[in-house]
Amino acid sequence: MNISIQRRAEIALRSLDKIEQKRILRSLSAISAIDRVNFSQDPKFRKLATGFSGKKLYIYKGSQKLRLILSFEGDVCTVEDIVDHDRLSRLIAQSGQE
Repeated sequence: MNISIQRRAEIALRSLDKIEQKRILRSLSAISAIDRVNFSQDPKFRKLATGFSGKKLYIYKGSQKLRLILSFEGDVCTVEDIVDHDRLSRLIAQSGQE
């Protein structure tokens, strides 16, 4: 699978410390090696319920504290953003209350 990284995800990746960068890069390598059909079997992967856009978004556990927001189109996985787990949890909780 091919990996494409959006600008905001690239900026987030560059702003991380070296250890977190390595963890995220390992996760990206793991994602590229997985067949899209087998993603649903990976415990680090889950669908993000969102009504904000027409895109289907997914969450992948990139590290203990960071999550990758992903979208798929054909054989291309796009990293939309890299966010802190706590921040993502708050955003999901807020969207569920509206």
